[in-house]
Amino acid sequence: MGLHGNSATHDAEARILRRITERAGAADRGETTLAPDLAALHDAGLLAAAVAGAGVGGDTGTGARLLRRIGRASLPVGRIVEGHANALRLIQLYATSRQRATFGAIAAQGGLFGVWGADGRDPVTFALTGEETGVLTGAKMFCSGLGLLSVAVVPVKTDAGPLLLLVRADDSDRADRSAWNVSGMRATASGRYDLTGVAAEVLGRPGDFLREPNFEGGIWRYCALHCGGLEALAEGVRAHLRARGQAAQPQQAARIARMVLLAQTARLWVEASSGAVERAALLGGDVVTSSVTQVLLAREAVETACTEGIALAERAVGTAAFAASSDVDRIRRDLGFFLRQANLDGKLTQAADALMADPAPVGEMW
Repeated sequence: MGLHGNSATHDAEARILRRITERAGAADRGETTLAPDLAALHDAGLLAAAVAGAGVGGDTGTGARLLRRIGRASLPVGRIVEGHANALRLIQLYATSRQRATFGAIAAQGGLFGVWGADGRDPVTFALTGEETGVLTGAKMFCSGLGLLSVAVVPVKTDAGPLLLLVRADDSDRADRSAWNVSGMRATASGRYDLTGVAAEVLGRPGDFLREPNFEGGIWRYCALHCGGLEALAEGVRAHLRARGQAAQPQQAARIARMVLLAQTARLWVEASSGAVERAALLGGDVVTSSVTQVLLAREAVETACTEGIALAERAVGTAAFAASSDVDRIRRDLGFFLRQANLDGKLTQAADALMADPAPVGEMW
């Protein structure tokens, strides 16, 4: 069924996502930007639906399903959508009523938001010029959506913990994509953004950015995109084998079955953990730690599934999986790169420590 349970909505969603898929190769080659894709999602209400599904008190089942489908169409588009949803959730959680109204209006008009967290050699610093306003120096790295975003949420270090700031992110003269020399996720238009002299508004209080279950707990959003990427990879392999008359070969058929099994297992992990996080956000208490542990394990399960899926795709398709014109090549590059999130070993260690401390028997922890 579709996003709202009716066939017309489902058909419209399918058409938009199909067009995004059709443009994905051109975007990867730099022949077009993601702007038409993101505008189409906004115009159809799908961008707002993704935000609502990831928002406080939102329907995470809908959010996870929609992010997965967008990721299946295009992982770079999904990356921008996830960042948009993350930024608006932070605003929903920590903004003043005036900020919610101001920045909510920007989003309603089609403005895109993101979270730019990575510092480079010149870390971003903040100097107050008013009670809740100030000016920045330094630059952020790996800023996705250069030329696409209107507003960014930027964390800066303070003695009391990271402080979130709201900044305009649409000055093309400050953007530098030259450092984004990578093999995957090229269409995200990522790079360095110079924030020196940029005015900023304080969002919340120091330490809010790291509050659980909204920090590590939010990992389920990009895991949903990864699931979609694995599904797209499996579909690309299946199409390749069908076109070459290899679908009935037992070993090839077994590879497709294994990829589908991996994708479905990863999907179930994401759907379960996303729901757990939202329940924890509403209830608080001991369930917060439990939900974050579940999400961190989901991330590990999804990465394992995707890594094996990429290996199966390369074995099934052979050298054609590395052809520059191949959809399988583009998807495996995007997915392989997107999986490399920061501090993966640390996240697994955090989950393992929580499991060791949990008094509940295995199988009864959630």
